[in-house]
Amino acid sequence: MGLSPENLLALVQDRISPEISDGTQYLPSADGTASLDCPKEHILSLLRYLRDDCEPRFRLLTSLTATDESLPGSSTPDSLALRPGAKERFRVVYHLQRVGEGNAPFQVRLIVWTHPKSTMPSCVPLFPGADWLEREVFDMFGIVFEGHPDLKRLLMPDGYNGFPLRKDFPLRGKDPSKLYREWNLLRLPD
Repeated sequence: MGLSPENLLALVQDRISPEISDGTQYLPSADGTASLDCPKEHILSLLRYLRDDCEPRFRLLTSLTATDESLPGSSTPDSLALRPGAKERFRVVYHLQRVGEGNAPFQVRLIVWTHPKSTMPSCVPLFPGADWLEREVFDMFGIVFEGHPDLKRLLMPDGYNGFPLRKDFPLRGKDPSKLYREWNLLRLPD
């Protein structure tokens, strides 16, 4: 019998960790994508298993992103209220797809919960295409990927203070004249 979204969870719980759970409880999938909720200490093992040992193999990382699960305007940045069902403030989401297997498309969504002061392991050694994706998540959310070969800002200028996709970021952004003064000070020679 082939792999299906229904039996994928039991397979990875058996092979990787029983701590991996059904990820559709927080956010159901409308398109039938298999969704797994994985503790961050097991994410690299799970990614490696799905890429190398699982049948069929999921060799294509189609996206890596994050979401801020705090409720906007609900409290101070130090103690934000979370959406019902959220386990931590940030949800890092990986999408993998089976390719070249001659069968119908099959995707899997991996969800890892983390908080702002915690780091995530980098998956660049497994999926080199994750390089810029992890840099974008770092730049927009401030999530640090430990072991990334060149983790630096991708979209915002060097020295920018803030993470625009966090819900505690000012709705109207930051005063441009103040930002330009700060950047000019950063460019002054020592």
